[in-house]
Amino acid sequence: MPYSMCQRHKKLYPLGTSCAQCATAPRKHKSKNTRTRGRYDYQWQKVRAEAIRLQPFCSFCGTGNDLTGDHILPLKEGGTNTLDNVRVLCRSCNTRRENDYRKGDRY
Repeated sequence: MPYSMCQRHKKLYPLGTSCAQCATAPRKHKSKNTRTRGRYDYQWQKVRAEAIRLQPFCSFCGTGNDLTGDHILPLKEGGTNTLDNVRVLCRSCNTRRENDYRKGDRY
């Protein structure tokens, strides 16, 4: 009987059937109503772009390079994808900030 290998789990399964683990494993981040892959939906992409357009510099260090949007209050803590819950940070400040979401704290 010919076999095929699941690329994700690196296990063999009979040809013509799918991997049992892949069929039952839930996706990590479910995206609905989205044009983007992964966790953030199209609404977030629009809000982030608008925040960067309104403030083209980092809120912490003032640079204008490699800007990202950052939730002030994370989604898992009840935050929303609205303009008043987004601040603009450069990638290095956003990475350095870790998960400290208190409003006034820099790092």
